[in-house]
Amino acid sequence: MRASPVRLFGALALFLVFAAAAAHNAGHRYDVAVTAWLQRAAPVPDLPASLYVFAGDAEVLITGAVVAGLILARRAPRCAVTAFRLAVGLAALSLIAVGLKHLLPHPGPPDALQRHVFRAGISIAEPYSFPSGHTLRTSFLAGTVLRRTPVIAVTALGAMMASLVYLGDHWTSDVLGALCLGWAAVEAARIIAGRAAGRGPARLRTARLPSYRRG
Repeated sequence: MRASPVRLFGALALFLVFAAAAAHNAGHRYDVAVTAWLQRAAPVPDLPASLYVFAGDAEVLITGAVVAGLILARRAPRCAVTAFRLAVGLAALSLIAVGLKHLLPHPGPPDALQRHVFRAGISIAEPYSFPSGHTLRTSFLAGTVLRRTPVIAVTALGAMMASLVYLGDHWTSDVLGALCLGWAAVEAARIIAGRAAGRGPARLRTARLPSYRRG
């Protein structure tokens, strides 16, 4: 799929809508209703959901991308560069999510709705829950690394969003807002990659001078 500024601004506009609704607690009863329904409908997969959410932690994904880049550095330098760029993108998005959680007043689910089997990884105290960093990172991966396998991408993203709401880590509004922001990040990455790819051939074309026969 080609880069589209229209999709980029559309995703940002949707994100702002969810951010405004979260800041004013609009639709809070729907957030509570969806969480309660999901926990009643699937009362068993606490451990699988917890493990899957752990796999989406920032330190897990970023470290995985860096390790992949180091492994591919000799055999496939281009793939290694892509892996390192992915790590940088994931780190940047994680920092954006942390920053927004300090700016947008939207308290997360109470302890009564949280049902984690275990909590591992680095824990950072955050006052609010909007947007979901896990959803933001997973949506970015779905639109970049998994872009050629849309079924897997949609399944991975949907499972992450459902797991976060089921475990009581985030409200539905948190994951939907993060989905829109991740979508915008994917479109921005496509635009940047497209411009970078376009500059290379342009330089080559300008470097080639026409040859003329003497006569």
